[in-house]
Amino acid sequence: MSNSTSMESHKKPKSIIDGRVWWLRGVCLSVMIILVVGGVTRLTGSGLSMVDWRPVSGVLPPIGEAAWAIEFAQYQESPQYKLVNQGMSLGEFQYIFFWEYLHRVLGRIVGLLCLIPYLWFLFRGRLDRGLKLKGGILVLLVGAQGFMGWYMVKSGLVKNPEVSHFRLAAHLSLAFAIFGLAWWASLGLSDRTETGKSVPPIRYRNWAVILLFVLCVQIIYGAFTSGLKAGYGFNTYPLMGGELMPQALFSASPYWANFLSDKFTVQFIHRWLGTCLALGTIFFCWYTIKSEKINLFLSLWTKRLSGLVVIQFVLGVCTLLWIKDYPVILPSIHQFTALLLFASFLALIHQYCEANAKE
Repeated sequence: MSNSTSMESHKKPKSIIDGRVWWLRGVCLSVMIILVVGGVTRLTGSGLSMVDWRPVSGVLPPIGEAAWAIEFAQYQESPQYKLVNQGMSLGEFQYIFFWEYLHRVLGRIVGLLCLIPYLWFLFRGRLDRGLKLKGGILVLLVGAQGFMGWYMVKSGLVKNPEVSHFRLAAHLSLAFAIFGLAWWASLGLSDRTETGKSVPPIRYRNWAVILLFVLCVQIIYGAFTSGLKAGYGFNTYPLMGGELMPQALFSASPYWANFLSDKFTVQFIHRWLGTCLALGTIFFCWYTIKSEKINLFLSLWTKRLSGLVVIQFVLGVCTLLWIKDYPVILPSIHQFTALLLFASFLALIHQYCEANAKE
């Protein structure tokens, strides 16, 4: 009898951990979906189709001809309609409205996926101190993301119908932060560290952290490139207009503005930072895999990382070369793969941290 009770008490925590992992991985999956939809929303010019923000009543779409007529009339007063989509039909408006509406609904779903399970686990006493903090930060980040989304859209509803590339970068960065926090927390609950071999020196982890930092900078410059439409400036690789460094570079004033707002310089930085990141990651993976001290899970994540960085680099070049022919599908896949690469770096670094902690 006592053995049976002991076995039941031993099994119970496992189900609790599984539930928390399902919650956090569900948040990760929802962020992956909304990232793709958000990319399509932006690339189809749909992001400015909803000219107001109603967090509660905005859940329901326009129903009936009268409601659609009111919504369309509001859009016709916007700068995007007057300067870009003058003469658009109601059917065409409904198409772009669909993508922005879907994006906002998914944002609410992500918020509920963060908040409701967090409160459920919290009130049932199933979160330790670390998870309470991470879950609370996760909820706050999602709230901030909702505000940032509207703040970004609002920047395109006055005069120039283009959203601020700084706000776009902040919006994208928050999405990666939400995913990263949920992913990291879930990795901490699913211990799969192999202890059969010794762990590579701590410098391996430090190199991975440096590469992850470079990836984060590259993602921000990817947002700048998208927001400024810098990808259309030079559509050749590796040269830009037949030159390695075209004369158009660093022509903005003041000088620091070149690194933030000049479309040619931003594209130059994004393409060559990506090239350096790819080469650095491939070298790191090769050097790590050939180490005799690496364990199974470190080896698996390192191989995944090496494959993903090659795919991402090829996608980046293809996007640059053919963005005018495939302005939606290629950038969307490129952005999604960046998230997978980000997740792989985090998983690899987490494996290093766990393995070193057990030594």
